[in-house]
Amino acid sequence: MTKKKTEKTSTVQTRFLKKEIWRHRELYFFLLPGFIALLIFSYGPMYGIVTAFQDVKFGRGYGMNEWVGLYHFKRFFNSTWFETIMVNTMSVSFLRLIFTWPLPIIMALLLHNCTSKGIKKTAQMTSYLPHLLSTVVVVSIINLFCAGDFGLINIVLRNAGMERISFFGEPGLVYPLYIISDIWKETGYSAVVYMGALSSVDEELMEASKIDGASKLQGIWHIQIPCIIPTIVTMFIMSMGNLFAMGADKMLLLQTDLNISASEIVSTYVYKVGIMQSQYGFSAAVGLFQNVINVTLLLTVNWICKKKLDTSII
Repeated sequence: MTKKKTEKTSTVQTRFLKKEIWRHRELYFFLLPGFIALLIFSYGPMYGIVTAFQDVKFGRGYGMNEWVGLYHFKRFFNSTWFETIMVNTMSVSFLRLIFTWPLPIIMALLLHNCTSKGIKKTAQMTSYLPHLLSTVVVVSIINLFCAGDFGLINIVLRNAGMERISFFGEPGLVYPLYIISDIWKETGYSAVVYMGALSSVDEELMEASKIDGASKLQGIWHIQIPCIIPTIVTMFIMSMGNLFAMGADKMLLLQTDLNISASEIVSTYVYKVGIMQSQYGFSAAVGLFQNVINVTLLLTVNWICKKKLDTSII
């Protein structure tokens, strides 16, 4: 009896869903181009994963290449660069997360509680604009300030009688350059998400806290931050999922022969060995290894947040 009732309920729900889809068919039609693009550009290329297990030769199809199993993975793990690039990738990734994840939250809270509309709008505009700059332009600006003899910082140091700093020659300075430029470029843009979340916080709660004698800081800590915790957790999970998905562009532009011991990361290694040397199977294997780590981190952090904070993205 219960089984028949369940089947009947399921049938009714299916019919209702079909009616709703047909009723709003124009809206679903607008979703169609995005859905097709998702299939073509996101799911379609996944078939290329098989190249990680093949000896890829240019001009051959997927089915024509020789299968080599885990050869490319073994080659990567046994590489003399493996330990170096993994340590470098983890170091810059975690440092980047530590410094770039909380700053947009702090900035959003400061802007949201700013009473001057002029200052608020100016700060929003000036902090958002760097996001529109390309990586090449950002690195060019870094060169303008940090170049060896003609950088603005070294000119000031030389005029002050101090020794110049070799920003691109010291391995230990690559990470600060990378992270500081990332903070400058992305903090304002990332703060937009938290600004949107803060706009939904009931201002009457803040007014009530003032009447009860709470300070502005106490109101932020006990009212505003708890209200945006789901957004904070969601963005943290997504950040962890992209922790090792660092592009090669900026690090390649910052890289020199003198700092390569610190600036060689997985993505730059894949670019130079896999792409530049046409070793497509090897680059696919390293990229797959990198993505497996990202997915593992995403699922692990998502599971922890779901258990502890009852918030998840899956």
